[in-house]
Amino acid sequence: METPGVGQENQQSPGDFAHCLQRESWTRQQIVVYQERALQACRAYAYAHSPFYQRTHRGLMDRPLWELPVLSKAQLMEEFDEVVTDRQVSLAGVRQHLAGEYASQPFLDRYKVTATSGSTGEPVIFLAESVEAAIMGNTFLRSALWGGITPTSRAAVVTTADPAHLTSQAPLSNAKQSVARLQLSSNDPLETIVQRLNEWQPDALLSYTSMAAILANEQRQGRLHISPRSVFCGSETLTPETRQRIEGTWQTKLFDVYGTTEGGLLATECVSHQGMHIFEDFSIVEVVDQENRPVPPGEPGEKVLLTVLFRRTQPLIRFELNDVVRLSPRSDCSCGRPFALIESIEGRTTEIFYMLSSTGKEEKVHPYLFLTVVDTLPISGWQVIQEADGLHILLTGASDDIYDDKVICDLQAALIHRGIRIPTIQIHRVTALTRNASGKAPLFISRVSRSAS
Repeated sequence: METPGVGQENQQSPGDFAHCLQRESWTRQQIVVYQERALQACRAYAYAHSPFYQRTHRGLMDRPLWELPVLSKAQLMEEFDEVVTDRQVSLAGVRQHLAGEYASQPFLDRYKVTATSGSTGEPVIFLAESVEAAIMGNTFLRSALWGGITPTSRAAVVTTADPAHLTSQAPLSNAKQSVARLQLSSNDPLETIVQRLNEWQPDALLSYTSMAAILANEQRQGRLHISPRSVFCGSETLTPETRQRIEGTWQTKLFDVYGTTEGGLLATECVSHQGMHIFEDFSIVEVVDQENRPVPPGEPGEKVLLTVLFRRTQPLIRFELNDVVRLSPRSDCSCGRPFALIESIEGRTTEIFYMLSSTGKEEKVHPYLFLTVVDTLPISGWQVIQEADGLHILLTGASDDIYDDKVICDLQAALIHRGIRIPTIQIHRVTALTRNASGKAPLFISRVSRSAS
């Protein structure tokens, strides 16, 4: 298999983290040239070895990236055997491997297997051979280094215990001495998580955003007693209020990260905290509207099209992600790194609510409408679930000082201001939020189809 990289640097040692660090000191123009050459190499390999890309890109192989067709998750799984570049690989074979007793071992003694949580539908399976896995690992190493993790750190990862999930496999140090690490599942009882953290005493905490907020509340309530110097959050929407509560609890800056199973970490904050740097030497991130047209910085897109520059076993060119991302209008960061910035990640398109307006017209309601009301409450966590009978607001850690009628009234006022017909709104004081199989607790869940709204 051709080395997934470009230039003499990558031909010598494509997975070497030292080269990854060197690129951080490049100029913007050097990054652009590097990315263009890496894309050319990625496409050339796909066209030579993938029947899927040979067919779907026929007549387009010399066209620019933005003129190429989009690859959906459903299409990737439907045509898995044709997308992959190794004719010995089949989806049936991978699934049989995952169901066996040696699922944690490399498939065909060569490929590391990861899978998405399936929170937006059927889980999607990805393969990576050793060099690809090493390069993906470098995305995590870069983020860990920026956030202050060292080989002597004690890290606690509170995400999922599923060995096929990327967060269970992600490296935190490239040194010979591995970071001491405790892996916990967000689906475990909270009391168990708190006890294990108190015993472990991590100086670095990595978790889903909702879990970090809950753990910060446990710390404020005197049940959790840890002192992390580094806190990393990802996989869920991070609101300004949640960031403030977490940082205020542990008196440390939080590092927001944007990661995917497809490409590892796509972006992360540096110590300047002026946005998330896109790892443009590893992937191309296109923020587009519903028609796949680029969205200007400062405006939220409808989705993201991801091209992973180092993938060869399973090339991903303009792979569709349903993330709502806003690029930063800033052209640079005070840290001096050459990468473009993401201003915010505002959720997923699957979290958008469709509700009736006062005139009976169906309207798209972005979940951020609820933030100005619910996220300002003195609670440990919250969730908005849209059901056929109305909106259900789940609150954890809510005191008696919070009045349900006041919350409902404020939400009604926000909806009226948006021109939305007021649905039934119910407040539920709960001990835990609704989580999916991988332990994520999205802020917004809609169980109503557009036609039923």
